[in-house]
Amino acid sequence: MVLATDLVSKPFREKAATGGRYDFQAMWGLALLFQQHGTNDDYAIVFEFHDDVALLDSSTNPTNVRFYQVKSKATNGGWTLTALLKREKVKTEEGTKEKPSYVDKMFDNIDKFQGAVLSADFVSNQLCGLNAGKSAFRLNECDPADFKKIVASVQQAYPGATEAQIGLLGFQHTDLSLGDVASHTRGKLQTFIADQLGTVWFSPEAVYQAIADECRRKANFSGETTSLQQAIKEKGLTKANVQEWLDAIQSSSRSPEWGTIAPSLTYPFAEQLRISQEYAVYRAAALNSADRAVQRIRMKIAEALPTVIADSSLSLVDMVEALYLNAEEVGKKYLSPFSPMRLKAMIIYEIYTHH
Repeated sequence: MVLATDLVSKPFREKAATGGRYDFQAMWGLALLFQQHGTNDDYAIVFEFHDDVALLDSSTNPTNVRFYQVKSKATNGGWTLTALLKREKVKTEEGTKEKPSYVDKMFDNIDKFQGAVLSADFVSNQLCGLNAGKSAFRLNECDPADFKKIVASVQQAYPGATEAQIGLLGFQHTDLSLGDVASHTRGKLQTFIADQLGTVWFSPEAVYQAIADECRRKANFSGETTSLQQAIKEKGLTKANVQEWLDAIQSSSRSPEWGTIAPSLTYPFAEQLRISQEYAVYRAAALNSADRAVQRIRMKIAEALPTVIADSSLSLVDMVEALYLNAEEVGKKYLSPFSPMRLKAMIIYEIYTHH
């Protein structure tokens, strides 16, 4: 539990990224999530937690962590040693002071969480010129003269730093496109879902929107956290969260197109048209496991589903009306604004996905 305590109790660095840079960082973290899901028994990826992205080896009791400083550049041109080691001078009320370099910031976490950090990587959409354009490497794998400069620079800020510790620093080039990060991430998401679930129906845009919005919300969380579990809940994503997404997609794949459902309904035309519109919206909304209000209504519908489905004498309309009576009170509490047509659309979706 030492790392879990340290991660919450030790101070955070100030953050300066805004707008599009946050979105790039969040989407890179999402891509890292896809990569980790098939390799680790458990994990947690936490945004804006001592660094842009932190990867923990457990969502409950981590013993080690990998840190990633994710920096994008709109202009072509790789990262140089000078750029990575540069300490900008800024004026303050006390006078002029030096801001820590990129490498300083990376090493800060190694110094802060000694023994628990497996790596601290600088990640960018541009290559680094330190190691012949390689896409990933440790900084101690670059030219010995360059590594000597890195060591000297780090030891200037952290006199106790050892070469072994500095060897934990690394660089990663990401293929994530800064110009079209949404399309690129959507493609990675589709590949991930196909790898995990095979050929299933799902709306790529709806799934991407639900998952990307959750990542952005986590990355932009600015409140205080008093425990690691709270930090992971508010700022992180875990293997269990990803499994929730996959289960929701698997369930959604069983929901038919409205044209298949309509012949079984005998509602008046105007009412059926409204239900069909709400059904189209809900097929996307059901993929968002973070919407706790919707989840509470789904749970209430699910309570009565087995009994209703088991009665073979009931028509689809009979089933909807029976479940509506059971869920109406909860629906009025959590749906804002409440709409009977929306609740009926939710019920129809749940009937088909659980039948």
